[in-house]
Amino acid sequence: MHYLLLVYNLYMLLLVYLLLKFLRFLPIPHTIFCLNFLPVQDLSACPKNNNTPKINLYTSYGKLTYDNSKNNDQITEIASKYGILEKGIFASGLSTIDINLDIILKTSGEELPDKSICVYPENIDFTISFSSPVIYISNQLKPYSCEYNLVLRHEQTHQQINSSALDFFLPLFKIAANKIAQNLKLIKIQNNSEINKASNQLTLEFNEKLSPLLNFFKKQILQEQLKLDNNENYKNESLICR
Repeated sequence: MHYLLLVYNLYMLLLVYLLLKFLRFLPIPHTIFCLNFLPVQDLSACPKNNNTPKINLYTSYGKLTYDNSKNNDQITEIASKYGILEKGIFASGLSTIDINLDIILKTSGEELPDKSICVYPENIDFTISFSSPVIYISNQLKPYSCEYNLVLRHEQTHQQINSSALDFFLPLFKIAANKIAQNLKLIKIQNNSEINKASNQLTLEFNEKLSPLLNFFKKQILQEQLKLDNNENYKNESLICR
């Protein structure tokens, strides 16, 4: 019995030896090194976000107010804070607004096989709006005089430019928001206590990606305002009261 087992083992060793020797001289095709192996899917990773968040865009132009309580120097001081410099008679007036972007992002989650959770945006409410629109008219101008009315119309035109610019950009903000929302990556968390942190992270990412368009919007408003605030237009408008 032991003799037969020994013969069998020797036979198997000889077979393995001959097989290895054969493989040693077998030509190996070069293409074997170009094989692409598909990665094994990680069941613990968040999948691609196929959920399209609902985008709700809101806007507000703010309530325009008039302030006749300040003199020329005080108005100039306010203008400098906004980076505005009017000249001549038009330094007796000023139009200001603040531009706001508010984002409320609501999330949902999907549980993975390892009990972790993938958080994704489900609903995004964002508001692009004006707040505190004010027209300042110097108390050094005689109310309802030609100069007073001239400055008043000039500043009202500034506010109209602001509103028209917002109307023009609203569809662009909606398009950008949809594109950004569709490309937000899911965030993996370990338990429900981390949901608020993940939601804040998604909100921050959405805000950062929308910021370039917001900055461009602000820049374009200033460019449009310069069509009104330039030496040639100042000269033409000033002729009205001569």
